[in-house]
Amino acid sequence: MDLFTDLTGMARTFPLMRGGGALLVLVGLGLIVGGAGGRSWLLPGLITGAAVSVLVLMVGGITKTVFSGLGYPAIYQYVAFGIGVVVEVGLVNLVVAKVPDRESREFWLWILLVVGVHFLILAFSHGPICGLLGLLCILNAGLGLLVPGIPYRALWVSDGVLKVAAGTVMVWLSYLGVAADSAP
Repeated sequence: MDLFTDLTGMARTFPLMRGGGALLVLVGLGLIVGGAGGRSWLLPGLITGAAVSVLVLMVGGITKTVFSGLGYPAIYQYVAFGIGVVVEVGLVNLVVAKVPDRESREFWLWILLVVGVHFLILAFSHGPICGLLGLLCILNAGLGLLVPGIPYRALWVSDGVLKVAAGTVMVWLSYLGVAADSAP
């Protein structure tokens, strides 16, 4: 399968794409609300988006909606997913150790950059859209780190918009692929 021309087949190759896309949409919405709401909304928006996304994935897993019509991921995809999570946790711990001010612009931009790095690894489990999202998130956070005049809440919101857009495409393609398989 050519990942760049067979978009409907992408979800069959990366069944984790649907659940990952749903998670991205909800976390992205939390980032947008948090960034737009003001400094005191940043963390609550992120936590709420993450909590709702975990709830949705639990329900989707129990009802088997997450993989409906897609099949199940290959073992290497679960391994890549696990590696991505371990790398993210390790890098977040590094940021926590190196940037002691958890309220600072620098702290939050490094966190956004770390999340982007972990998306590069998740490209092997969730597909190329996740890899592209990783590059865009790294560029967004890197721009903020290099240009201190850009309000970091704007970068927080743009990071959320990137996640909502990528997640929406991932979910849409996963259902488009199933519909294409069902067509006569």
